[in-house]
Amino acid sequence: MRWSLSLACVLVTLFPPAAARAQEGTRLPSRPILLPAPPDELSDAARRELEAWRTAMRKWLRDDKRWHNEPAHDPFGRVVPRARRPEPPSWLEARCALFAPSVVATSLEPPLGPACRLLAGLDEDVAAQAIRASTAAARTAAETLVKDTFLTRVHLDGLWTTTSTDYRMYGLVGSHISLVDVGRVQFFGPPGVILLSIPDGVGGRELRIGYTWGLSVRLADVRLFAPAKNLTVFLSITKVWVNGPTTGQIPGSSFEIAGFSLAPRKHAR
Repeated sequence: MRWSLSLACVLVTLFPPAAARAQEGTRLPSRPILLPAPPDELSDAARRELEAWRTAMRKWLRDDKRWHNEPAHDPFGRVVPRARRPEPPSWLEARCALFAPSVVATSLEPPLGPACRLLAGLDEDVAAQAIRASTAAARTAAETLVKDTFLTRVHLDGLWTTTSTDYRMYGLVGSHISLVDVGRVQFFGPPGVILLSIPDGVGGRELRIGYTWGLSVRLADVRLFAPAKNLTVFLSITKVWVNGPTTGQIPGSSFEIAGFSLAPRKHAR
């Protein structure tokens, strides 16, 4: 019995069965396995289609914010039909649905992330936000009541001189209070006061008090001993009445004089 088993093992080793030899010589057919692409990876054609849609959407959002609840106008002011909302690529909604809403809203990278957020209404156009912010700021500024102090109407006068060449008088220092503003012009009604240097009739000069009445024209805002512009320079053109009698060199007791004045700068409205 032992000899029979040993002989059978030797024969199988030296002469394998025909089925085993046939199996070793024939290869099984193979089929390649294609792994799916990552869900956030796009082809070149899909990228171009997505970018074209995003550009059209940005323009549509700008126009929608600008003409919200109003007729749309062209650059010449004519009423034009509103553009229809651009249709997204047919595959975009299904591709965005592969991601959780939290991923779409926070961490999904471009180009698919911004497109999915735009589709979901989570990503607004920057220009549209700027238009809305500018409109809100202008509306707030128009509704804000700015109160200027009384001191913005108090002018400090100096460097004044007569407009006539027949005689020369100088306004050294003075002050006046404006009442009415008309654009850049301010009118002052209560007479201002100014210290004058006038001829005394004997070759010298004397100091006299004068009273002014006229207008001031705003020239520019300036900075003086402050980090920002805090004063406004005016050109004042007035009529001056001299207190007391004058010498024969001066025809009458009133004359025209012009000069500069400073006042605290008003707040912009």
